[in-house]
Amino acid sequence: MAICKVCEKAESKYKCPTCRAPYCSLICFKQHKETPCEPPTPTQEQHTRKEITPISPPDEEDPSRLTPQDLEKLQYAKEIHDFLQYPQLRDIITKLDTSKQPEKDLDLIRAQDPVFDEFTKLLVDITFKDKLAAFQQKK
Repeated sequence: MAICKVCEKAESKYKCPTCRAPYCSLICFKQHKETPCEPPTPTQEQHTRKEITPISPPDEEDPSRLTPQDLEKLQYAKEIHDFLQYPQLRDIITKLDTSKQPEKDLDLIRAQDPVFDEFTKLLVDITFKDKLAAFQQKK
């Protein structure tokens, strides 16, 4: 167990609900609360986003590249907001965002989770349906 952050003598039995600092008694808790505290910031381990490096110049035509208009469509799509109400889905997105092999993990998760698969199909439908049709007409 951890040592009390306030008296630094006794073993802590409790943690501050705000900052998660360990304390041992009501007396130490009251003393701790005399000074405002803040919630801990997420550790780098929990949410380390990988750096995105473009594989081609931004002006090159690529139907898979999201434009600001595509992002706006996603921002205002009620269906997307409905899906994002599920914490499990947000956890999957975080896992993919921090994955060392996102393409492989994406395929695996889509095969295992029908709700996530439906979500990805909706993303594609909202962002790429018109672009792919226009791209195919140009060919």
